[in-house]
Amino acid sequence: MNQDTSDSPVAVETLDDVPEHVLRGLPEDVRLFPSAVDKTRLGVWATKSILKGKKFGPFVGDKKKRSQVKSSVYMWEVYYPNLGWMCVDATDPEKGNWLRYINWARSGKEQNLFPLEINRTIYYKSLKPIAAGEELLVWYNGEDDPAIAAAIEEERASARSRRHSPKARRDHIGLQEGLYSSGSEAAFGMPRDHVSPGSICLENNSYI
Repeated sequence: MNQDTSDSPVAVETLDDVPEHVLRGLPEDVRLFPSAVDKTRLGVWATKSILKGKKFGPFVGDKKKRSQVKSSVYMWEVYYPNLGWMCVDATDPEKGNWLRYINWARSGKEQNLFPLEINRTIYYKSLKPIAAGEELLVWYNGEDDPAIAAAIEEERASARSRRHSPKARRDHIGLQEGLYSSGSEAAFGMPRDHVSPGSICLENNSYI
């Protein structure tokens, strides 16, 4: 994230700039107010206590090549096996949702959210309890942080448990039988764009 050193006036975001669909999509425990970490932007603030481990998302935006993105402030970069690295860009508020307004923490002490990729979709998860009146702030320091590493491993374990549950096995067998009876070769292989949960990148910092 580059800082603007020009002398031109910087536009300040206001609630009047927020699309109606974003306001309607806000969870009941957060609201938009001016950010404490960037005076030119709105931020997302807790209006009720948020428990550790709560998941928000998904992050929504236009899917673009990196060369098409003008700013890295409002985007995440995700790897798709059939497309390569693609950016989910929410620079245009009309294309994003309320997660667009969650700002970057300036330090690990400020950070209370971390990004999590699930099936090539970005979510934010609370790293610790967030009190009412605190701004939600995210960073991507990945598994270097023991607390984040533990939370990511917990998410992986949960995903593995779901994949190997009796219901998942029954559904998989039923799908294979249906495809086999129809003569489809897909019953014998993975989808072309299959990837294990966890390909996520911003500014070439990959984790999960």
